[in-house]
Amino acid sequence: MSDITKRKLSENPLIQFLDSICRGCAQIMFQNNPLTGLLFFAGIFYNSIILGICAVLGTVAATLTAIALGADRDMIRAGLYGFNGTLAGIALPFFFAFEPSLLIYVILNGAFSTIIMAALLNFLGKWNISPLTAPFVLSTWLLMFCVYKFGFLQPTAAIFPAIPDPNAVIEAGRITGLTFWEGITKGVGEVMFQDNVITGIIFVVAILINSRISALFAVLGSTMGLLTALVMRAPELPVHLGLYGFNSVLCGIALGGFFFYLNWQSIWYTIACMIAGSIAMGSICVFLSPIGMPALTWPFILVTWFFLFAAPHFKSIHVIPGEKLSKPEDNLNMLTI
Repeated sequence: MSDITKRKLSENPLIQFLDSICRGCAQIMFQNNPLTGLLFFAGIFYNSIILGICAVLGTVAATLTAIALGADRDMIRAGLYGFNGTLAGIALPFFFAFEPSLLIYVILNGAFSTIIMAALLNFLGKWNISPLTAPFVLSTWLLMFCVYKFGFLQPTAAIFPAIPDPNAVIEAGRITGLTFWEGITKGVGEVMFQDNVITGIIFVVAILINSRISALFAVLGSTMGLLTALVMRAPELPVHLGLYGFNSVLCGIALGGFFFYLNWQSIWYTIACMIAGSIAMGSICVFLSPIGMPALTWPFILVTWFFLFAAPHFKSIHVIPGEKLSKPEDNLNMLTI
């Protein structure tokens, strides 16, 4: 293919839009790479066609909303207005019984996530703090909380109000090698609600294509989340399903060379964030259990915001300037291990 042909393809509006959609999916795990995003979509479709369709629809809705409202073009092209829409699209058919009318809600949730993204960029930008996946969580919560007032949505067993019982006996269950293997791989997959080992592996490979360091921190994050839950004597089943790992995956990728330059201090700082993310998962689940709402990625958001806000007060933690945010390999010249 000639350079002229490549340039024409790159300037084609449809190609640019599809590129932004793929990058949007990839940005869920801080990867600005269309091939990574395409593999993420493939991993979702491998596990569930319905979730795959809703992931694409949510990303498209969020991106089109940003375009229609005149959001920053470079941010749209980088997928930064798409990734919350991806998660917003997947969450609804995961927690609610699927029927065609739910697709309308998926589109609404994706579009709403873009509005909240813009609001949080305006608010948090004063401190140079990223909104992370907060637009997805806030838009999804706001559209989910109405489930007990309106008959439009039919909740699945994943949403079930329960009052925590302080006298309940926690059955740890039997820990096996399968607990670790499936818990770690599913921990990566559960970032996008995918309870599937193969999908988790596809996600790791997808990250690896763009950044070996991010892939390492993704696996390390899932591992640390799992180990933390086991040390805290969490039941084996949710650990096995990766439910204590996915927030730690995001904590690991975010702080492991994306927002901070890598050195020994930032690595230990990132590990501490991973541990806190797993513990916060348990805490927030207890907080929300009386109304039956899921924690989603709020543990990751809350803990990571604390670590980001605290960083400027620590001389050993060096924050990467916003204009240099990229894959960790691009900033290794500051490596001081």
